[in-house]
Amino acid sequence: MSNIKRLGNLVKELGADWAVLTGADSICAVTGHVVPIEIGQSPFSGGPSVVLVSRDGVAGVVCPNTDGGQQAGNYEELTYAGFANEVTDQVGHYRKAVSEMAAKLGVSGKIVYEANTFPYALQDLLPDSRTPFDHDLARLRAVKSAVEIEKMTRAAQVAAIGQAEARRLSVPGADELEVFGGIRSKMEQAAGQRIAFAGEYLTGIEHSSTLGRPIGRRTLQDGDPIICDLAPRVNGYWGDSCNGFVVGNTASEGFRALHAAAKETLELAVSELRPGLRVCDFDATLRAHMKSLGYSYPHHSGHGIGASVHEFPRLVPDETSLFEENMFIMVEPGDYLADVGGLRCETMLRVTATGSEVVAPFELTCE
Repeated sequence: MSNIKRLGNLVKELGADWAVLTGADSICAVTGHVVPIEIGQSPFSGGPSVVLVSRDGVAGVVCPNTDGGQQAGNYEELTYAGFANEVTDQVGHYRKAVSEMAAKLGVSGKIVYEANTFPYALQDLLPDSRTPFDHDLARLRAVKSAVEIEKMTRAAQVAAIGQAEARRLSVPGADELEVFGGIRSKMEQAAGQRIAFAGEYLTGIEHSSTLGRPIGRRTLQDGDPIICDLAPRVNGYWGDSCNGFVVGNTASEGFRALHAAAKETLELAVSELRPGLRVCDFDATLRAHMKSLGYSYPHHSGHGIGASVHEFPRLVPDETSLFEENMFIMVEPGDYLADVGGLRCETMLRVTATGSEVVAPFELTCE
């Protein structure tokens, strides 16, 4: 079943008539239409792209002329003049196009919408009977279709290629920022396209043990611990990955022990993850195992992933939802020690009918 049909069924279950999507990630997940995001909202748009989906699975996409013609799914498309060689009323064109699409599709009755992204510019153009459904939509998106599974697998493979390149380039005397650029270039070559990219590449004990540090011009030295977190967006879907390793073959005993604990906890996650398991119970198992080995991490145990780099569910102590088949989950145990350095071991897992599988393995060693 297509995600447009799945969304139509959700609209029906919620007692509504139409859904309005205005989030770039949701639009991609439901229709396959990819909204470029590298520079934020396009300067050639009058507002966020819009998807209208009926309870019967009829859909329409409104987007600027720079993003049209993708033919990504079974939907109507209406583009407006956002890019033109003249003074252009982009907001006016946007509002007119949304009104025309709503009239063409016969949008009426009760509407569910994304409160997180719904723009003020559309407030007076659609029926007043509107209810947010962000959480219901997030749950729908968490379970991937066959088409999405292929895209997720490809994105994970590109991330794995980036991890291999990171190891190759991380040598004494290399420049942190130049290595990061080389990793990104390798992933773009593997993807065959420009990619949006999230993640971090932090070197040295001080940088790797402090969360949120920016990439800089530091020179790598033998024995430096590295956090390499790579998340490329390929064809609208995100891969993700992380490893901790050292420059050269001179890891300290403390770093080896920390890496072994994180890797062992990740392996435990692969063996424990299965449909029907409560997220909070899974999270508790992983945290308890790391604690038994003498470590802890100050963040979530992981997160869902798909058309957004972080999706429902977050693996946190108070999330009581259940894992379902064909969810894609990132698990990322680690620790950050001021005298040793920091690391995370993170890989993408697909929930199968009976357990889980690693989507795109890469070398998870510390040396």
